[in-house]
Amino acid sequence: MPEMSVSQAELEDLHLEAAADWFVSLSEEGSAEARRRWQAWHDAAPAHQQAWEKVERLQSLLAGAPLQASHVLRQPSRKPERKSRRQLMSFIGVAFAAGMGSVFLPTAPQRPATRWIATARGERRSVTLPDGGRVWLSSGTRIGIAYDGQHRDIYLAQGALQLTSGSDLRRRPLRILSRDGVVRPLGTRLTVTQFAAHSVLAVQEHAAEVLTHNGHDDPAVRLKAGQRVRFSSSACGRVHNSSFGDDAWTRGLLMAMDLPLPEFAAQFALYSGQSVEVAPALASRRVSGTYQIDAPGRSLQTLADVLAIRAERTEMGWRLRP
Repeated sequence: MPEMSVSQAELEDLHLEAAADWFVSLSEEGSAEARRRWQAWHDAAPAHQQAWEKVERLQSLLAGAPLQASHVLRQPSRKPERKSRRQLMSFIGVAFAAGMGSVFLPTAPQRPATRWIATARGERRSVTLPDGGRVWLSSGTRIGIAYDGQHRDIYLAQGALQLTSGSDLRRRPLRILSRDGVVRPLGTRLTVTQFAAHSVLAVQEHAAEVLTHNGHDDPAVRLKAGQRVRFSSSACGRVHNSSFGDDAWTRGLLMAMDLPLPEFAAQFALYSGQSVEVAPALASRRVSGTYQIDAPGRSLQTLADVLAIRAERTEMGWRLRP
């Protein structure tokens, strides 16, 4: 089986990206549900906790940051966000330039420039890769594309993607480096989705391999077309048969088959960009059916009618309650 490896510096970058995302999310949305999802991510792996500490420490330097760092953070954002992720990551970059980065992060080897692409909440987007392949981005997704003479790397910082890999005359290995593991497509079409505390890989064509970040002593798990696996940074679950629902979001749909309501809400929120809170009293309810993620209000009202519950509009999104 071909060897898959990812450097410690690459892992540090991915975890730091995720921690920065959570820092901004909690600054902008302090709801109990947002805190719960952050706590699940934070407790999922020691590396997440270390990255969170670094982002908090970097942010705490703001009061005493060099003038150029303060200048960057005072720049108006392109979007009317109170504390944009772009500004926070710019501060981190300035911290490196000012010589503060070495206090927090190891020196990283020279790597190719990364082209970062992001979608807004509720947006889906198709991107053509340098090798002719294509990647679909779901709502609220952020990826980095880094191709050089030896590698073809796609960083999944948050959200979900579907990759249709291209052919490469130079036969450079293709990797998707995500928060929880490294996915190696084998001439394939696949989806990778990052939830709060785990990720899901589903293969639609050909095959793929996944190796968790903390599982380098274990063999990579290989999937063929029609299979899916749930994995975290520490372990892979059992391989199961996939369904049309795994990539239904690329067609604007969410398909559920006897899915617990809280899990349905988490998927609907991820793919639609709409926050969905579920009252604890409804945790045991289950959902089946096909719902349009591009029409969240109509879909959630239909769900409420089917389950005989209430769907209420909130400032941040929706709430489901008895």
